[in-house]
Amino acid sequence: MELLSVGRVSGTHHLKGAIKVTSNIDDLEILNGNKVMVELSSGEIKILTIKKVAHMIDKKWIIEFEELTNKTDAGTIQNAVIKVRRDILGIEEDEFLANDVIGMKAITESGENIGEVVDIYETAAHDIYVIEDEEFETMIPDVEVFIKKIDFNKREMIVSLIEGMREKKKD
Repeated sequence: MELLSVGRVSGTHHLKGAIKVTSNIDDLEILNGNKVMVELSSGEIKILTIKKVAHMIDKKWIIEFEELTNKTDAGTIQNAVIKVRRDILGIEEDEFLANDVIGMKAITESGENIGEVVDIYETAAHDIYVIEDEEFETMIPDVEVFIKKIDFNKREMIVSLIEGMREKKKD
């Protein structure tokens, strides 16, 4: 089962082991009572059980885990990425979160590597993927005519470009 990143631990909260999370999704409360994978910056993996989720402001949340009972424990997962099974989020196998493509390689239909997805701009019509390499910045709308295929296993996106999408970076 594929795991999706739902947020990053941004710090501890109070003395009883709660953490602050900056979320990639709108509602973390659906995670109450579920087990999640916490991937530390060292690469170590922990499986933790969510005891309570509370909203702070915007995309900031407070999470309490059954296994973390004090501030020292909570500090051990600082900057960790929290991942969950997609079925917990109600996301089907053919659906994805926009931020799942961050870090993917972008390759043209002719096989040219044009860089890595570094950002996503949300617009009223559709998302815009920002792709960069050392020399160019490319902005591609998330529509079928330009995004031909997204391969999560290979971590690459096949794209079709038109003139004006690629711009030389300014020094």
